[in-house]
Amino acid sequence: MSSAHAVALMESAKRLLDEVTLANLLRVAPKLAKILFVLLFLINIRSWPLAWHFRVFRPVFALRIQRRWMRICASFKSPANRVRIHDQWMESISPIGENPLQMMVPFKSWASLDDSDFNGHLSNSSYAKILDSARFKAAMKMFPYFFTAGGWMALAATHYHFVREIPILKSYEIRTSIVAWDQKWIYIVSRFVRKPEGKKKPVKKIASPPSDSEPAPQILALRTPATEDPSTSGTPIPAATPLTVTGLQDTAQALKAVSAGLKHEEVDGSTLHTVAVARLCFKVGRITVPPAVVLGSNGFTGETGFSKTTPHPEWAQQKKVASLPHGGSLKKLKQFMTGGWKDVPEKERWWEQALGPEIEQQRLRNLALVEGLSFGLENARNI
Repeated sequence: MSSAHAVALMESAKRLLDEVTLANLLRVAPKLAKILFVLLFLINIRSWPLAWHFRVFRPVFALRIQRRWMRICASFKSPANRVRIHDQWMESISPIGENPLQMMVPFKSWASLDDSDFNGHLSNSSYAKILDSARFKAAMKMFPYFFTAGGWMALAATHYHFVREIPILKSYEIRTSIVAWDQKWIYIVSRFVRKPEGKKKPVKKIASPPSDSEPAPQILALRTPATEDPSTSGTPIPAATPLTVTGLQDTAQALKAVSAGLKHEEVDGSTLHTVAVARLCFKVGRITVPPAVVLGSNGFTGETGFSKTTPHPEWAQQKKVASLPHGGSLKKLKQFMTGGWKDVPEKERWWEQALGPEIEQQRLRNLALVEGLSFGLENARNI
């Protein structure tokens, strides 16, 4: 066979192979496209339309289902028993007997591909999106009576301190708790933590600061005085002095001070990754409700040894306002939230008595830490 014939045969074989490969590709292309589309859908399912809404409002859906089931079960009872069962159900979902500065609501999640960046860890832009779900869950656990009365919470600011990154595809937990409040604002801290992998770390006991200890002076210098009377506006009060470069530096230092001043090590050995401090206020319509009123109305107390089955003495006063079997009603609770609390003499304000002096002292110490965060950022508008 001549070389010319050999070359012709090789070219023919090559053309035949190309035609077969192209035909196979055209045949399997639709299947590959479907598989890739499904994979793309599954990878980004947490970011699809309404996925965020479902995660945020999931606690509301769960409570509505529980309430509907409770009403179905009570539909065969007498009217008086139905009212009593509903009252007991409200108490069962309330934090009666809990210390407001010690209650912690966990929220578990993981660093999915759509929430991560090209560096291989949870994107900084994803923290706010995920934190919405964690805060909403905590609010539903802590303030059920407030939301039943038509209340809502306005978010004024969130400050982040990124300690270390969360690796991609790794699970983590957001632990949300109350740290302080004044006459208008309540400060919520959310800690992004990861439990240690492999060998467990020894549990460390965190020593509590002495009750008579004073806040750090460098943080007190950043404090913004709280207003005497709660404002009916959700807009932060502007400070009197314009912001300078030093003010921005002080704000960054204040955020670091919060992370250092609050518990920096988790008692269960978990690793702290990020601290987020949120400033919110309680609203019923356009009226701002003082945080102490909301806390007391939902069963929080500073006294120990109390629970849902054995509530603290001040809870009886709340039931006169909110419990139908005890002379209260939803209408009375809303009136109380929207200004009726002002008619109660100072010596008879049961919500303040329920919280007690120890909670008040700890609240003031924590307030000195977190209140300084808002100083520089509120004045950034004057730059």
